[in-house]
Amino acid sequence: MNKNRNIVILSITILLVVIVDIIMMGNPIFVLVFSVLMFVGYNIITNMLVYRYKNVQIKWLSHKLEDTKDTLDRKDKAEKRMVQDLPLGIMIYDEHLTIKWANGYSKDIFENALEGRSMEMINEDIFNHVTTKQSDSFITKIYTHLYEIVVDLKEQIVYLTQVTEREEIKRKYDASIGVIAMLNLDNLDDAVSVLDVSNRSFVQGRYLEALEAWGEEYSFYITPLTNSKLIAVMNKKRLMSLVKDEFKIVDKIAEISRENDLVVTLSAGIACSNIKLNELGDIAQDALDLALSRGGDQVVVNIEGNDLMYFGGNTNTAEKRTRITTRTNTQKLERLFEECKHVFIIPHIHPDTDAFGAALGILKLAQAYGKDTRIVLDKDNLDKTVIKILNMIEYEYVTLLDYFISPAKALDSIGRDDLLILVDHHSYNQTIEQKLITKTEKLVIIDHHRKLSDAIPKALISHIEPYASSSVELITEMIDLTTNAVEINSFEATVMLSGIIVDTNNFMYRTGSRTFEASAILRKYGADTFKVKTILREGLEEIQLKSQLLSLAEVIHRRFSVVIIPRDLDVSRNLLAKVADDLLEIEDTIGSFAIGYLDDETIGISARSLEGFNVQVIMEKFNGGGHLNNAGAQVLTNDIKQVRLDLINYLNETVQEEKKMKLILIKDLKGKGKKGEVIDVATGYGNYLLTSKTAIEATQENLHSIEMEKAKIEENEKKILDKMKDLKAKIEKKPVKVYVKIGENGKFFGKVSSKQISDEYKKQHKIELDKRKIQLKGSIQTLGNYRVDVKLHKNVLAKIEVLVVEE
Repeated sequence: MNKNRNIVILSITILLVVIVDIIMMGNPIFVLVFSVLMFVGYNIITNMLVYRYKNVQIKWLSHKLEDTKDTLDRKDKAEKRMVQDLPLGIMIYDEHLTIKWANGYSKDIFENALEGRSMEMINEDIFNHVTTKQSDSFITKIYTHLYEIVVDLKEQIVYLTQVTEREEIKRKYDASIGVIAMLNLDNLDDAVSVLDVSNRSFVQGRYLEALEAWGEEYSFYITPLTNSKLIAVMNKKRLMSLVKDEFKIVDKIAEISRENDLVVTLSAGIACSNIKLNELGDIAQDALDLALSRGGDQVVVNIEGNDLMYFGGNTNTAEKRTRITTRTNTQKLERLFEECKHVFIIPHIHPDTDAFGAALGILKLAQAYGKDTRIVLDKDNLDKTVIKILNMIEYEYVTLLDYFISPAKALDSIGRDDLLILVDHHSYNQTIEQKLITKTEKLVIIDHHRKLSDAIPKALISHIEPYASSSVELITEMIDLTTNAVEINSFEATVMLSGIIVDTNNFMYRTGSRTFEASAILRKYGADTFKVKTILREGLEEIQLKSQLLSLAEVIHRRFSVVIIPRDLDVSRNLLAKVADDLLEIEDTIGSFAIGYLDDETIGISARSLEGFNVQVIMEKFNGGGHLNNAGAQVLTNDIKQVRLDLINYLNETVQEEKKMKLILIKDLKGKGKKGEVIDVATGYGNYLLTSKTAIEATQENLHSIEMEKAKIEENEKKILDKMKDLKAKIEKKPVKVYVKIGENGKFFGKVSSKQISDEYKKQHKIELDKRKIQLKGSIQTLGNYRVDVKLHKNVLAKIEVLVVEE
């Protein structure tokens, strides 16, 4: 830069010299002196200007540096304040999960110095999250506040943000979501129709009073629409209270029915979602329809984002279907026959005699309308009894063979306008060939099983009647009501009757008056009960095998019988069903289960029960289904021990006793109650207590006498109970801090005791709690917040919050 400047100065000087030389006409001395002076002067002036420029530039850079330094200092202060003072907890830990550094806010959160402490001692949730290497955020409670925890596993840093207010807003929003419940008093109109006007009003009033009291107890709105239909409106918070209570109102309605010798039950459909009320009402009605289609006497709850929940369904409800429904569906089916060219009939996978007989009945019904009809059968997967029937067809009734078709051929043959009829099932998983359902627009379902949550939707006719004994019963009624004459020979009628006999176990289960009427119709067509016996008769080997398996029976809770069939034995679904039936004959058994391998990867369960215990609910836990007293499931596993263990766990959860009777003890009875108490016992045991003069019947008169005696005692007990309830409400609002000492190694000195809690509570809140009433579940040896039970009264259990902090 200096070199260039000098060249410029020299050039300008030479130019001026030339100009002066011209002017002075060649005076060399003057020109020389002038040139030197000009060069020196110009150089001095230029250097002064350059120096001034550099000086200004240096001052500007110096100012800029000072400004940047100030900004960086302020940024450092801001970051330091953010780390130390803003509401964000930060903890840095090492590979041993020991906290190496923590900011001030995190120390305030835990009320602890933190540095050098083990993370396990500080907070168990955070410790578990880190040790399992979960990088997602989660919410945990630390003392009295909620915190969102984010773990940076790579950098070994834990961040804590208080979200108490945010989560409370979310909780309140979730609790306020709208709920509509549609309720139905099943069979009420028919049940009270035999009563005189005054008794009818009294009984109806009792049901409505019970429902209104239920609504008042749980603080929701309920009002009748008709004598038997009601609607309730509430929020999700109230609904979850009902769910926790398992809808005991169903049992209350059943109790009123027993007292009045009526067959009336309660069914309900409940929907919870943040959508338009008219849409919510439709979902609630769908849930009620599902409850009724599953047999009634139950509640179906549909909460958005959750699986359907079922409550109740533990009794055989009265037959609620009418001939009007059957006649209407028969007329619809007749119209569908007229509109189609071909009919395809599908029983369920591994069809039994009811499914096969039902398919045969539909075949004859469709042929009465001149339709080309086929029954879809997978001949490699049939029940043994059905195989026997097919063998009889091959020898004596060969013409029937023309009407059977394989699933593969059915797929090639069926068209969009052909009619597809599913018999004895209604879900995708039970269908022999699911692809057939998608290849036609005309679908009909005829079934007697309780409706499953995965039922096939959009059928033109969905004739699902869980009150019927069998699918054959339903189809026999349709045959009797159809317009055209249906031709059924003696053999076909016999096969259909065998379906009814198998599904009712010789008319023992699920048998109503219409079951016998359907059987009588088949008898008119020539059904032969002796041939039925021949079809269902067992071979000697099978009888011996059943006897062998029954010897392996395991009795659980004195009322459930379970058999595990060894893997080396040839097991069929039919064998499982027969073993389960025979197990039910064991004295005191109310539920029976036969479990065995169907193949290398599938375990089958067949379940049977007496009234009062619902095996369908148990089988649904294995993704199976069926009826209250007759159900089954297929489990995709080869671990039969785990299946047995799961079954026992489900039985433990849902165990129920057989039908009970109410008695009043007139003597103390060990394990049951004290004198004057009303107890529920099994009928047989109850009769023993009556004859042994240990109890008397809980009649209105006897109950009144007992109540008068107990009134004074209860009055005093009520005062004590109310006092304890008030104390419960008071102490549950007051958390207590318990201070502990921690050694240099970050461990407790001893552990928190009930005496410490009692002493601190008295010290901090002036309330004395009996240390014997404080129930510690396990030892408290880490800092944090704990919910501790305090048994104030036999009916009052308080939960106080104990905050364990470092002293």
